[in-house]
Amino acid sequence: MRVLVTGASGQLAHAIRLVWAGHELVLPEESVLDLSKEAAIRSVVTEVRPDVVVNCGAFTQVDRCESEAELAHKINATAVGWLAEACEAQKAMLIQVSTDYVFDGTGTRPYREDDPTNPVSVYGRTKLEGERQAARCSRHLIARTSWLYDAWGKNFLNTMLNAAAQGRSLRVVDDQRGAPTTCRALARQLKVAAEQGWQGLLHTTCAGETTWHGFAQAIFEARGIAADLSPCTTADYPTPAKRPAYSVLDGSRRRGLGPDLMPDWHGALLEVIQQPVL
Repeated sequence: MRVLVTGASGQLAHAIRLVWAGHELVLPEESVLDLSKEAAIRSVVTEVRPDVVVNCGAFTQVDRCESEAELAHKINATAVGWLAEACEAQKAMLIQVSTDYVFDGTGTRPYREDDPTNPVSVYGRTKLEGERQAARCSRHLIARTSWLYDAWGKNFLNTMLNAAAQGRSLRVVDDQRGAPTTCRALARQLKVAAEQGWQGLLHTTCAGETTWHGFAQAIFEARGIAADLSPCTTADYPTPAKRPAYSVLDGSRRRGLGPDLMPDWHGALLEVIQQPVL
């Protein structure tokens, strides 16, 4: 397959570059495949003539989305519509990476694909609209994920390790629950999904759940670091954007489709710590 990947500088695109063996990958620089420009999207898709487009590009700075809502909507929603139209013209499959932030976080059990959405932030609302835009493509897969990280890129893992290396005292939120998910695990799962033609809406996170504080504890334990770490509440750490308190996603539908390559979150973390370079 010829696979076009947006957001080439991001951590998920890097994972796809590493694990999608056997396929022809095209990862244009973001100055070329600029998601804010309709003409650039149509031009690149027409020129590449991909079998699959994986949209890893997004405005993911959740707090900035609150103050830059127009740009967030353009990148996370409008651009997805342009990609869907361009894919439809090429009869290509569109894989849209979405988020747990489409839910409000008031649930008490893992969210299923058919549960009502109710985003509580600009980021969540624009990503939900992006899902709707992606569905305009006849062949589409919308893959919701959460708490993405890996050994590379700007993410929670590296933020914690850098802070600990500087000897900083760390207070981390302990009342938001979710599933940390490695980019490599998601990339492997999306590869199988593309190869087997999975379509529709799918939850693609690592198994299990924890809090941000629990995640930080596990990171330091895995690295053998005695960090100065203590829990705090969301109220103790106010941010411009509201976060869902509970955003664990149910993976039953994914497991029913074929090979399930999403490990338990703790095992996935150990892989990243023990094998930072793929």
